[in-house]
Amino acid sequence: MPARLAKRPRGHGAPGEVLQVGSANPAAGNRALRKANKLLEKQEYDRAEAILRRLVGNDARDPEPLASLAICVAAGRGNLATAEKLAVRARRLDPDRACGWFALGYVNLLGSRLQEGFGYLEEGRKRDPRDPRLQWGQDLYRRRKPGVIADLSPDNPLNRLLDAGRRVMTDHRVMTAGAVYACYRAACIYFSLG
Repeated sequence: MPARLAKRPRGHGAPGEVLQVGSANPAAGNRALRKANKLLEKQEYDRAEAILRRLVGNDARDPEPLASLAICVAAGRGNLATAEKLAVRARRLDPDRACGWFALGYVNLLGSRLQEGFGYLEEGRKRDPRDPRLQWGQDLYRRRKPGVIADLSPDNPLNRLLDAGRRVMTDHRVMTAGAVYACYRAACIYFSLG
Protein backbone atom coordinates (compact mmCIF):
# COMPACT_ATOMS: atom_id res chain seq x y z
CA MET A 1 0.00 0.00 0.00
CA PRO A 2 1.40 3.46 -0.84
CA ALA A 3 2.61 5.65 1.98
CA ARG A 4 0.22 8.51 2.68
CA LEU A 5 0.21 11.32 5.15
CA ALA A 6 -2.39 10.90 7.85
CA LYS A 7 -3.79 14.41 8.03
CA ARG A 8 -3.53 17.56 6.00
CA PRO A 9 -2.77 20.86 7.69
CA ARG A 10 -5.88 22.92 8.29
CA GLY A 11 -6.48 25.70 5.81
CA HIS A 12 -4.33 24.18 3.08
CA GLY A 13 -4.88 21.73 0.27
CA ALA A 14 -3.06 18.55 -0.57
CA PRO A 15 0.25 18.74 -2.43
CA GLY A 16 -1.42 18.49 -5.85
CA GLU A 17 -3.43 21.61 -5.09
CA VAL A 18 -0.44 23.38 -3.58
CA LEU A 19 1.65 22.49 -6.65
CA GLN A 20 -0.68 24.46 -8.90
CA VAL A 21 1.45 27.11 -10.48
CA GLY A 22 0.63 30.75 -9.84
CA SER A 23 0.44 33.46 -12.48
CA ALA A 24 3.93 34.73 -11.55
CA ASN A 25 5.42 31.31 -12.27
CA PRO A 26 6.82 30.78 -15.79
CA ALA A 27 5.10 27.37 -15.93
CA ALA A 28 1.63 28.89 -15.32
CA GLY A 29 0.63 28.45 -18.96
CA ASN A 30 1.36 24.72 -18.93
CA ARG A 31 -2.14 23.19 -19.06
CA ALA A 32 -0.81 19.63 -18.94
CA LEU A 33 1.08 20.36 -15.72
CA ARG A 34 -2.03 21.89 -14.15
CA LYS A 35 -4.06 18.83 -15.20
CA ALA A 36 -1.47 16.44 -13.75
CA ASN A 37 -1.42 18.35 -10.47
CA LYS A 38 -5.22 18.24 -10.28
CA LEU A 39 -5.06 14.47 -10.79
CA LEU A 40 -2.43 14.32 -8.07
CA GLU A 41 -4.82 16.24 -5.80
CA LYS A 42 -7.53 13.64 -6.52
CA GLN A 43 -5.01 10.88 -5.73
CA GLU A 44 -5.20 9.55 -9.30
CA TYR A 45 -1.49 8.86 -9.24
CA ASP A 46 -1.21 6.60 -12.29
CA ARG A 47 -2.87 9.10 -14.62
CA ALA A 48 -0.89 12.00 -13.15
CA GLU A 49 2.38 10.09 -13.44
CA ALA A 50 1.77 9.34 -17.14
CA ILE A 51 1.28 13.04 -17.90
CA LEU A 52 4.24 14.11 -15.76
CA ARG A 53 6.59 11.54 -17.34
CA ARG A 54 5.58 12.82 -20.78
CA LEU A 55 6.24 16.43 -19.69
CA VAL A 56 9.63 15.52 -18.24
CA GLY A 57 10.48 13.61 -21.43
CA ASN A 58 9.55 16.65 -23.55
CA ASP A 59 11.58 19.12 -21.48
CA ALA A 60 14.02 17.61 -19.02
CA ARG A 61 15.26 21.10 -18.03
CA ASP A 62 11.94 22.27 -16.48
CA PRO A 63 12.00 21.67 -12.70
CA GLU A 64 8.23 22.08 -12.13
CA PRO A 65 7.01 18.81 -13.73
CA LEU A 66 10.03 17.00 -12.30
CA ALA A 67 9.12 18.18 -8.77
CA SER A 68 5.49 17.14 -9.31
CA LEU A 69 6.67 13.76 -10.59
CA ALA A 70 8.78 13.29 -7.45
CA ILE A 71 5.76 13.92 -5.24
CA CYS A 72 3.58 11.68 -7.40
CA VAL A 73 6.06 8.79 -7.20
CA ALA A 74 6.42 9.23 -3.42
CA ALA A 75 2.72 9.53 -2.63
CA GLY A 76 1.39 7.16 -5.30
CA ARG A 77 3.87 4.30 -5.31
CA GLY A 78 5.60 4.91 -2.00
CA ASN A 79 8.94 4.76 -3.80
CA LEU A 80 10.78 7.33 -1.71
CA ALA A 81 14.27 6.59 -3.05
CA THR A 82 13.28 7.29 -6.66
CA ALA A 83 11.20 10.27 -5.59
CA GLU A 84 14.15 11.76 -3.73
CA LYS A 85 16.39 11.38 -6.79
CA LEU A 86 13.80 13.16 -8.94
CA ALA A 87 13.44 15.94 -6.36
CA VAL A 88 17.21 16.40 -6.17
CA ARG A 89 17.31 16.74 -9.98
CA ALA A 90 14.51 19.34 -9.85
CA ARG A 91 16.38 21.29 -7.18
CA ARG A 92 19.62 21.22 -9.16
CA LEU A 93 17.93 22.48 -12.31
CA ASP A 94 16.94 25.75 -10.62
CA PRO A 95 18.10 26.05 -7.00
CA ASP A 96 16.43 29.44 -6.56
CA ARG A 97 12.91 28.14 -7.29
CA ALA A 98 10.84 26.54 -4.59
CA CYS A 99 9.55 23.53 -6.53
CA GLY A 100 12.63 21.32 -6.02
CA TRP A 101 13.05 22.30 -2.38
CA PHE A 102 9.36 21.65 -1.72
CA ALA A 103 9.54 18.23 -3.40
CA LEU A 104 12.64 17.28 -1.38
CA GLY A 105 11.03 18.46 1.84
CA TYR A 106 7.75 16.70 1.15
CA VAL A 107 9.41 13.40 0.19
CA ASN A 108 11.47 13.47 3.39
CA LEU A 109 8.42 14.31 5.51
CA LEU A 110 6.53 11.47 3.85
CA GLY A 111 9.42 9.14 4.72
CA SER A 112 9.34 10.30 8.37
CA ARG A 113 12.69 12.10 8.08
CA LEU A 114 11.18 15.17 9.67
CA GLN A 115 14.32 17.20 10.41
CA GLU A 116 15.75 16.69 6.91
CA GLY A 117 12.40 17.60 5.36
CA PHE A 118 12.12 20.74 7.46
CA GLY A 119 15.69 21.71 6.54
CA TYR A 120 14.89 21.50 2.81
CA LEU A 121 11.70 23.51 3.26
CA GLU A 122 13.56 26.15 5.26
CA GLU A 123 16.32 26.43 2.65
CA GLY A 124 13.69 26.78 -0.06
CA ARG A 125 11.98 29.52 1.91
CA LYS A 126 15.24 31.44 2.13
CA ARG A 127 15.69 31.23 -1.64
CA ASP A 128 12.06 31.76 -2.73
CA PRO A 129 10.25 33.30 0.26
CA ARG A 130 6.96 34.07 -1.50
CA ASP A 131 6.16 30.54 -2.65
CA PRO A 132 3.17 29.17 -0.66
CA ARG A 133 4.23 25.54 -1.08
CA LEU A 134 7.01 25.96 1.44
CA GLN A 135 4.70 27.34 4.13
CA TRP A 136 2.32 24.42 3.50
CA GLY A 137 5.23 22.01 3.96
CA GLN A 138 6.31 23.69 7.18
CA ASP A 139 2.76 23.50 8.51
CA LEU A 140 2.79 19.80 7.66
CA TYR A 141 6.09 19.40 9.52
CA ARG A 142 4.69 21.05 12.64
CA ARG A 143 1.66 18.75 12.59
CA ARG A 144 3.77 15.60 12.20
CA LYS A 145 6.45 16.56 14.73
CA PRO A 146 5.88 14.91 18.11
CA GLY A 147 5.24 17.16 21.07
CA VAL A 148 7.85 18.04 23.68
CA ILE A 149 6.00 15.75 26.09
CA ALA A 150 5.45 12.64 23.98
CA ASP A 151 2.56 11.32 26.10
CA LEU A 152 0.50 14.44 25.40
CA SER A 153 -1.09 15.43 22.12
CA PRO A 154 0.95 17.99 20.13
CA ASP A 155 -2.15 20.23 20.30
CA ASN A 156 -2.20 20.11 24.11
CA PRO A 157 -1.72 23.67 25.47
CA LEU A 158 1.29 22.59 27.56
CA ASN A 159 2.98 21.02 24.53
CA ARG A 160 2.26 24.12 22.41
CA LEU A 161 3.75 26.37 25.10
CA LEU A 162 6.85 24.19 25.49
CA ASP A 163 7.24 23.92 21.70
CA ALA A 164 7.13 27.72 21.37
CA GLY A 165 9.79 27.99 24.07
CA ARG A 166 11.91 25.35 22.32
CA ARG A 167 11.65 27.22 19.00
CA VAL A 168 12.73 30.48 20.67
CA MET A 169 15.60 28.91 22.60
CA THR A 170 16.96 27.01 19.59
CA ASP A 171 16.63 29.94 17.17
CA HIS A 172 20.14 30.93 16.06
CA ARG A 173 19.24 34.62 16.36
CA VAL A 174 18.27 34.19 20.03
CA MET A 175 21.41 32.15 20.77
CA THR A 176 23.62 34.75 19.07
CA ALA A 177 21.97 37.62 20.93
CA GLY A 178 22.36 35.71 24.22
CA ALA A 179 26.06 35.07 23.56
CA VAL A 180 26.68 38.73 22.66
CA TYR A 181 24.87 39.86 25.81
CA ALA A 182 26.88 37.42 27.95
CA CYS A 183 30.15 38.76 26.50
CA TYR A 184 28.96 42.32 27.12
CA ARG A 185 28.09 41.54 30.75
CA ALA A 186 31.41 39.72 31.27
CA ALA A 187 33.30 42.72 29.85
CA CYS A 188 31.35 45.11 32.11
CA ILE A 189 32.16 43.04 35.20
CA TYR A 190 35.82 42.63 34.19
CA PHE A 191 36.37 46.36 33.63
CA SER A 192 34.43 47.38 36.75
CA LEU A 193 36.68 45.16 38.90
CA GLY A 194 39.90 46.30 37.26
